[in-house]
Amino acid sequence: MALSPKQELFCWLTGTSLAIALFARSHTFYVTTATYCYGLALLLVIAFLFWLRFRKNPARRPHWLRVIANSALVVLTVVSLLYGLGVATWYE
Repeated sequence: MALSPKQELFCWLTGTSLAIALFARSHTFYVTTATYCYGLALLLVIAFLFWLRFRKNPARRPHWLRVIANSALVVLTVVSLLYGLGVATWYE
């Protein structure tokens, strides 16, 4: 899948915003059935963005796009850890 830098930037910004919105709607620290549905969607978005970053791409990405992608992955890793921590502390 060959994406232009503008298309890839759109995917990064949309995916990161969507993941943060899913985390905010998940009621992580008050676990309900919806928490797991939002968590699954959150996991799928994060998996897609990790695939987008580490896929085989013959063209080199611009430096600014690599910085944005790596920054987004750091934010998404923190979001997924917070989600897991919130669900885990509910069962204590």
